[in-house]
Amino acid sequence: MNDDAFLFREETPDNSVVPAPLPPWLILIVDDDPEVHAMTRLVMKKFSYRGRPAQFLSAYSAEEALRVLSNDPGIAVILLDVVMETDDAGLRLVPRIRKDLGNDLVRIILRTGQPGQAPEDDVIHGYDINDYKAKTELTAQKLGTATVAALRSYEHILELTRSRKGMERIIEASGNLFALRAIDSFAEAVLRELARVLDLPCDGLVCVVRGSTAADAQILAAAGRHHGLVGLPMGRSVDPLLSARIAEVLRTRTHHYDDGDVIIWLRTADGRDAAACVHAGRPLDGLERKLAEVLGSKITIGFDNLHLYEQVKRAHKAAVIALAGLAEYKDPEGGGDHVLRLSRLVTEIAFILRGDPAYAGVIDDDFLDQIAMGAMLYDIGMVGVPDRVITKQEPLDADERQLMEQHCERGAAILEKASRMVEGSSYFSFGATIARCHQERWDGSGYPAGLRGEAIPLAARIVAVADVYDALTHKRSWRDAMPLAETLRMIEQGSGSLFDPAVVTAFFQAMKSRGRRR
Repeated sequence: MNDDAFLFREETPDNSVVPAPLPPWLILIVDDDPEVHAMTRLVMKKFSYRGRPAQFLSAYSAEEALRVLSNDPGIAVILLDVVMETDDAGLRLVPRIRKDLGNDLVRIILRTGQPGQAPEDDVIHGYDINDYKAKTELTAQKLGTATVAALRSYEHILELTRSRKGMERIIEASGNLFALRAIDSFAEAVLRELARVLDLPCDGLVCVVRGSTAADAQILAAAGRHHGLVGLPMGRSVDPLLSARIAEVLRTRTHHYDDGDVIIWLRTADGRDAAACVHAGRPLDGLERKLAEVLGSKITIGFDNLHLYEQVKRAHKAAVIALAGLAEYKDPEGGGDHVLRLSRLVTEIAFILRGDPAYAGVIDDDFLDQIAMGAMLYDIGMVGVPDRVITKQEPLDADERQLMEQHCERGAAILEKASRMVEGSSYFSFGATIARCHQERWDGSGYPAGLRGEAIPLAARIVAVADVYDALTHKRSWRDAMPLAETLRMIEQGSGSLFDPAVVTAFFQAMKSRGRRR
C-alpha cells in the first residue's frame, strides 16, 4: 500500500457530539500587593476541581472587592488579605460581604502576612470566614488543598440553597395550583409553575389521554412554540419525534429527560395518564430532576383535589336540578323544561352584559356559573302555594294574591336554610337572592320589598326579563302562547319601568344572536 495515499486519505467524518466545556470556578484575589496576585495565578495555573478549571479575578482594595462581588455574584472563593489600605481592611470587609451584599455562599479564605495583628482564634470566632492561613505557610500544595475544601463547601451550600429555593417555589406553586377549580386553568398553571420551578421559559404543553391509547392524548395547555394547540390531538398537531417521546412517557409511566426536553408523567384522579412537557434547551442536573418530580407528585394531588371538587360540584348541581324539578311539578303547564330554557337565556344575557365595562367587574366566570344554576331555583317557593291558587284560571282575589306573593320569601327561606350548610357563596345562596327578588320591578312597583333600580340584585333583574319572555311565549291552560313579536314589544315597553334598561338591551342582543344561529 502506498504510504502517501494512506497519509492523505480523506478522513471519515466524526459525528460524535463534543460536550460543552464546564464553566470555570470563579476565585477572587483581594490583596494590595500585585506580586501576590501574580504568584497565586502562577502556582494555581493547573488547578482543577471536578473537571473545572479556576478563573481568577483581582481586586486591590476592600472597596474594589465589593464592586467586583456586586457585579458577579457567582464568585465561589475569596482569597482575602487582612492588611491592605488599613491594618484591618480585610477583616472589616467580611461583614460587609455577608450583611450588606447578603452573600452567604462565597467561601472566604483569609490570608495574612502578619498573623500577630489578627490572631487566628479571634478571627475564626469573630468573623464569618471559612479558613485562616499565614502567607508564610501557604505553599502551592496547601493553597490547592485549601481551595478544594472551600469549593467543596461552596458546592454543598449552593446545592442546599438551590434545594431550599426550589422547595419554596414548589410550595408556592402548590398553593397556586390548588386554588384552581377548572381543568383548563389547572393545566395552564401546571405548565407555568413547572417552568418557573426549573427556571425555564414557559415553552411546552400538557396533555391527557382521552381514549384507550397514548396516541389519543389531547392537549390541555400549550405555550411558546405550541401556542394555539389547546384542544387538538397531540399525535396530529405536534412534531412526530416529540409526540413519540410523550406517547412513550404515557405508555411506560416514566419521566423523560434529555438535552432538550423535560417530560413528567402525571396520574389523574380518574385513572387517566397525563404528561407535562417543558422544552429546557439544556440537560437538567440531579437536583432539578428531583424538583420536577416532587412538583409532579404535587400536581397529581392537584388532579385528585380537582376531581373531588368536580364530584362535589356535580352533586350540588344534581340537588339543584332535583329541587327545580320539584317546583315544576307544582306547575305542570310550565312547559316541562321551563327552568332549563330560563337557565340558558339568563346565561346568554349575563354573558352579553359582561362585555359592558359597567358590569365587567361584577360578572365573572363564577357569576355565570351561579346564575345558570341559581336561576333554576327562582320559583322553588311555589311548593308552598296551594294547587287551587296555582291552577285557578280566573283572577286571584286579595287572599289568593297574598298567598301567591309569599312564594318569593318562602323560596328564599328554603334556599337560605340549605345554603348555611355550605361555606361561602353557593348555588343555594345565589338562588335565594333570585328567589326573593325576581318579582321586584325597576320602578319599585314589584314585591315583596318594593325595591327599585340597582337596589334589586343584578341576577334577579336578569331573571325577571328572561322569566317574562319564557312565560309569555309558552301556552298555559287559560291562554295561548303570545306571539313572539308582541312579547318582544311588551318587554321593550317595560324597559325603564318594569325592567332594567341595560338588561333589556342585552336581552335583545341575545335574541339577535339566537336568530343568527338559526
